Amino acid sequence: MQRMIAMTISTQQPATAPLRRRILGSFLSALVGWAALMGVILSHTHFHSRPEEWWDTPGFYAFYAAIAGAFIFGTWLVILIPLYLLVPLRSPLWHWLVCTICGVLSGALIMFVICRVSSPQAVDWPRYVVLAAIVGGVTCLFASLTRRRFQYDRNA
Repeated sequence: MQRMIAMTISTQQPATAPLRRRILGSFLSALVGWAALMGVILSHTHFHSRPEEWWDTPGFYAFYAAIAGAFIFGTWLVILIPLYLLVPLRSPLWHWLVCTICGVLSGALIMFVICRVSSPQAVDWPRYVVLAAIVGGVTCLFASLTRRRFQYDRNA
């Protein structure tokens, strides 16, 4: 009898965390992706540009951060929140490797479509696709590694 009770207890799911905690987890994932993008941009510009270049100014970085944030947090609202809340924790999609690959591919695909629709003649679109792939990969990696922390209520 004790063995049956122990098996029943071990297969039960812990209580789900409040909605605001789960949304906070997904928001932090998007924030980490945005921070990774800004880190790549700052490090690349710092090491590869001359100080007198116009894009090496605080105003440019603030503008770039705002535009990138609009894309990243817009995608968070439309795609990541529903996935974060609706995909079960035991799904293979939340395995860190699978989730990261999905993030890389989806980030690259979203930016590829945006670049090809908005400015098909642009020659530097591959750079933006790679940056979006980095953001998608980092965002999904963080989300998959921290999902349990934000999904389950530790006080229940």
